[in-house]
Amino acid sequence: MELRSSPHGSKPLGSADPKSEPCMFLKTLAGIVAALALAACGPAGRDKIVNVEGDAFMGPQDAKVTVIEYGSPTCPGCKYWHDTFLGEMKRDYVDTGKIKFIFREYAIHGAIDAGIFSVARCAGTEDYFAVLDEAFARQRDIVMASQKGDSIPALKSLGEKFKLSGAQVDACLTDKQNVQRVNDVGAYARQIGVESTPTFFVNGVEISASDLSQQWSAMKVAIDAALSGQPVAPTPITPPADATAPHDHVPGEQH
Repeated sequence: MELRSSPHGSKPLGSADPKSEPCMFLKTLAGIVAALALAACGPAGRDKIVNVEGDAFMGPQDAKVTVIEYGSPTCPGCKYWHDTFLGEMKRDYVDTGKIKFIFREYAIHGAIDAGIFSVARCAGTEDYFAVLDEAFARQRDIVMASQKGDSIPALKSLGEKFKLSGAQVDACLTDKQNVQRVNDVGAYARQIGVESTPTFFVNGVEISASDLSQQWSAMKVAIDAALSGQPVAPTPITPPADATAPHDHVPGEQH
C-alpha cells in the first residue's frame, strides 16, 4: 500500500496521530471492490453545492444552511473530528433544525472504506449514522484487520451489531448501487479537488484552517453567518498557543 508522504515521514494506514492529521488521498488497496480505487486529483473550484444521488444526511431537507463533510471511517482525523465536535454540531445546529448535515462517503482507503459504507447503507436509513459511529469506535481494530487481510470478518462483525447476517453483508459488498454510489462521490470529490479528509463545506464554500479545532471554530462562524443571511467566506482563525492542538494540512500540500 502506498501513502502520500508527510514531513513526519510516510505512515501506514491507521498510524497517524488522530489529533493531528487528516487522511491524505492514497492509491488504494485491492480488495472487496477493485473498481473503487481512486486517482489523485488536481485543484478546482469548490464553490457549489451539488446533490449526489442518495446523500446520507441529518437535519431538515430544506434547512437554510447545508454542511457537507467528505469523510472516511478509517481516517484518524475524521474519527477525532466526529468524537470531539460532531456532538456539539448536532446539539446546536442539527437538532435545532438550523442545518442539514451531509456525510459524503469518500473511500480514500479504498476497499475497507467502501465496505463500511456498504454495511451502513444496508443497515438502513435509521441506522446509517449509528453504523458510522460504531465504525469510528472500532477504527483501530478494523484497520488492523484490513492490514492482515481480514476485512470481511471485520465487516461482518460490524454488520452483526445491526442485525445483518453474514450473507447479507456479502450481498451488500457487491451491490451495484453501493459500488456506484462510492464511485460517484469519489469522481465528484476529485473533480472539485478534495484530496484529504475530513473536508468541509458550508453552503458550498470550503472551510479550512490549520488544525481541526480551528476548522470547527471557522465552521461555526460560517454557519452563523449563513443563518443570518450573510455570505459565507473562509474565516481566518488565530493559531492556537498549544502546539499539540489538532492540525489539518492544506489540500495538495506534500506531507
